[in-house]
Amino acid sequence: MDCIIMSKPFIPQIHPPTSFVEPAFWFIFHGENILLQNHTIPHLFDINALDLSIERQIYLGTYGKTPCFAVQIGQQPPALPEYMAFQHIRQAHELISDEDLFLLVSKAKQLLHWDSSTQYCGYCGHKTKYSDKERAKVCSNCNSLIFPQIAPVMLALIWRDDEILLARSPHFMPGIYSILAGFVEPGEMLEHTVVREVQEEVGLTIKNLHYFSSQPWPFQSNLMLGFVAEYESGEIQIDTREIEDAQWFSIKKLPQLPKPISLSRQMIDKYLAMRSK
Repeated sequence: MDCIIMSKPFIPQIHPPTSFVEPAFWFIFHGENILLQNHTIPHLFDINALDLSIERQIYLGTYGKTPCFAVQIGQQPPALPEYMAFQHIRQAHELISDEDLFLLVSKAKQLLHWDSSTQYCGYCGHKTKYSDKERAKVCSNCNSLIFPQIAPVMLALIWRDDEILLARSPHFMPGIYSILAGFVEPGEMLEHTVVREVQEEVGLTIKNLHYFSSQPWPFQSNLMLGFVAEYESGEIQIDTREIEDAQWFSIKKLPQLPKPISLSRQMIDKYLAMRSK
């Protein structure tokens, strides 16, 4: 099963260029919404003409040779060009045809959240400032380094003969089922997380565990890590604190699934394609 690799190189940098030789990509957020230009990321020399109330701006690096900036605004502008509109980032993926750019949407969103939540040092409470050496902040008082935090989440596609295990979380849209998921605990190997989460959530044991792929996910600052495993033993016993239902579904008759934006859906689709060969 193949991993997704960017078609163009993205080079993260902390120091913006002194001058622009071509337009930059501007990832402009208002809350959970991002500004799109003709269903893609705005590609502009300057955003001042949009009259935005910018709260924070972060230089991300270059995508190919194009500079990229993340911007958070305080309120939506009263008027925008007719070819521009804000879209929720969940819907933006379906509109943005360039998969690489959506990966950068996640990066931009996560760094803006990190910048907003680390204005002050968590150790002594003093103001922080950006490091001029790396993607980090430095406390002005105790010199503590504060790096962007990433929360790894394990996804597990479990199969048994011609069936896969799918479950419902209470926060899913009505009728949607997906594969199991859970956060990594401190000091835990990724493989151990998958085994533990499957046991805790549905009471099953698994075998033949292998890695599938990963996906940055900006709600908030998650890194989704997908694994595929074969059922070994046990009967489904759900943890009602985590999920409200879990069932074995025939690969020929599946319930409503998550949208293609998610790694969980991509894993299901890839598994079904493999089984159809």
